[in-house]
Order: sequence, then C-alpha cells, then structure tokens
Amino acid sequence: MDLPAAFDPKAGEKAYYARLSDEGKRHARLKPFSDADSGKYLCNLGALLLMLEAPPRSVLDFGCGTGWTSLFLARAGYDVLGVDIAEDAIVTAREVLAETGVTRAEFQVADYEGFVASRQFDYVLFYDALHHAEDERAAVDAAYRALKPGGVMFAFEPGAGHSKSAGAFHAMETYGVHEKDMPPAKVWRLGREAGFRRKLFLPLPHEAGRAIYRRDYLRASGRGGVTVEKLWGYFRAAAKLGRTGSSGLIVMWK
Repeated sequence: MDLPAAFDPKAGEKAYYARLSDEGKRHARLKPFSDADSGKYLCNLGALLLMLEAPPRSVLDFGCGTGWTSLFLARAGYDVLGVDIAEDAIVTAREVLAETGVTRAEFQVADYEGFVASRQFDYVLFYDALHHAEDERAAVDAAYRALKPGGVMFAFEPGAGHSKSAGAFHAMETYGVHEKDMPPAKVWRLGREAGFRRKLFLPLPHEAGRAIYRRDYLRASGRGGVTVEKLWGYFRAAAKLGRTGSSGLIVMWK
C-alpha cells in the first residue's frame, strides 16, 4: 500500500508528549520520583555515575525526553546537552531546568538520527531511547561523530523480545511510536560499522541490583530465612552476568 505523500514515520515520536494525559505529563515531568519503579531508574543512573570519569566531562543525552537523565548528570557536575525530537518534551525539560536552577544542562529539539553536534563530547548516552529510532544505524553513526577520540557511548536497552511485550504493543497502538528489539549484539554490529573499536556488555544495573537487594529479606522468617534469601540473591546476580546477550548495558569506545 502506498503511503500518503505527507506521511511522517516519526510523527508518533514527535507528538508523543503532547498526546499524554494530564497525569502522564505530570509523571513525565517529575520522573524518576513520580514512577513506582523509581528505584530502577536511580540504580541505573547511579551505576552510570560509577563508570563515568569524574567531572569536568561532557555528555550528549540522545532521546532525553523531559530531561530527567540530563538534569541528573548535570547535578552531578557534568556538562550535558539533552536532545529529543518531541518539542513538547523539550519545552518541559527547559521549564524544569529553570525551576531547579541547574546551570550545566541545555536542551535542543532535534532528531538524533543524523544529528550534527556543534562540538564533540566525552560521552553519548542513549537511556532507553535507541530502540525508539526509525533508523538505529543513523543514530549510532551520529553518536560516533559526536564523540571525541576515545569517547564512549552508553546504551541502556531492553533488548530481545521487547517489541512483542504488552507495554510495547500499547505504546505502538496508542501513540504510533517505534518499539524495536535492541539486543547488545545488534547495537555492537551497528557500532562496529560506524567505527567503534571495542565494546563491553554488562547486565542492566537494576536487574543485577534487584537480584540481591530485594524486599524478600524483609519478609523472611528468622536468620535462616534471611541467609537463604541472600544465597538465592547471589545466585540470581551471577546468572544475570551470563545473560548479557539478550539485553543489557552496551558500552562502546570510539
């Protein structure tokens, strides 16, 4: 079937935030603390801070949405440029930036596919964002170009099977956004073709963290129950280390 001449394959991403309900907009504005799973987001960003070299360093945050990841990093002392294709999201990010008084972040409305930065960065971050790309190859190429020699790209991605999940189906049907599988091997293949020279696959920090730091300890009966839960947690964490082929944190060096 021929598509209309005016068809925009990225219309869903551009209009996503504008189409959210009032509650959805409030949630996006106050993220991560507005989310019942805020521990997941804080664990992931905390792990990222453990990996980054200390400031002063610069970060290009691709697909930043309403800017919570950018603001988190800016509060930690990094100079951050947040980029998102949704104008409404960037308007909100700038409003929150003004309210917080953070000075190390700025935001730009742009498509990260084919993005041409006016300067080079120490790091590029895709936080739960690369799998929304129409052309993920173009996005990885843009990340490579934006990095300084020796710079590093980080991608937190849901991985294999994501496109068939209930949440992905809901997002595609309701908002018309892209939801793709983005396993580490695929990202590395794109990265190698873009020019990245080495990679590291790690489990998603929140998945590894949940294996050990669980509410089950609080529900365990007696010292023996706590010990069993601890040993079970260590086993689960070890299993996560061996399962980075399906999903995870992808790190690639220019």
